[in-house]
Amino acid sequence: MTSTVQDLIDVAAQSAVDAGRLVRQRFGEPTDASRKQAAHDVVTGTDLAAEALIRAALGDAVARSTVVGEEGGRQDGAPTGPDDPVWLVDPIDGTYNFVRGIPFFCVSIGLRIGGRTVGGCVYDPLREELFTAADGRAWLNGAALPTRTSASSAPPLVLCDIPNAGGPPSTTETDLLAALLTAAADVRRLGSSALALAYVAAGRADVAANADVYDWDTAAGRALVTATGGGYLSHPDPLPTRRRGSFVAWAPAYGTLGRAVGEALHPDSFAEVV
Repeated sequence: MTSTVQDLIDVAAQSAVDAGRLVRQRFGEPTDASRKQAAHDVVTGTDLAAEALIRAALGDAVARSTVVGEEGGRQDGAPTGPDDPVWLVDPIDGTYNFVRGIPFFCVSIGLRIGGRTVGGCVYDPLREELFTAADGRAWLNGAALPTRTSASSAPPLVLCDIPNAGGPPSTTETDLLAALLTAAADVRRLGSSALALAYVAAGRADVAANADVYDWDTAAGRALVTATGGGYLSHPDPLPTRRRGSFVAWAPAYGTLGRAVGEALHPDSFAEVV
């Protein structure tokens, strides 16, 4: 069995690329989307096919592991021990973008061992960008991602899909938006938490946050951000797979803003950096 974290991530990365090729081939074609919960929370046959491909690849390579996917839920392989891999899989993070023909979505696979998030990969199939992290290091298409040590002179760029669609902002969302306005932040709604986190790790954005996410949305991105020296908070930790939670992540020089965002989301729960 493949044993090192890097070997495991190599397997996951190849499966993400293979699934991404399938997603790319079907992008722009008529879709068979069906609604799951909110109007913008949908699933397509492409989601199901991509997740099945990933599950098969991970199961063939790493028998003693558990796969937790957005579409198929939790599936155990051979009897697992406490230090066997747990994969968090989102076959298309940004499905609503995919359905509407907006070219911003990705495949995301996070790796957790012994309760710790130790690696992950995020693959953008349209830009052919593969973000990977393992053992505290991160890469983009094989080139090491550096740790940023200073803030930009420009206003902080925050990737945040809050307020959530489908109703008026909650008090929490209003407080968060007020915190961002106080910081004179430039806020963008992208529709993919995994890519938002990858962009923070790559230095394209400074903070990412959302209040309507599951574990598979952020596990890989969490590994990317922390591997490049950034911070990550979630409520709860780890995020759930049966109900939604919240997260905030930031580049190394933006801890003050990141913590302010976390406190606005959950003032009693985001007290410590994870």
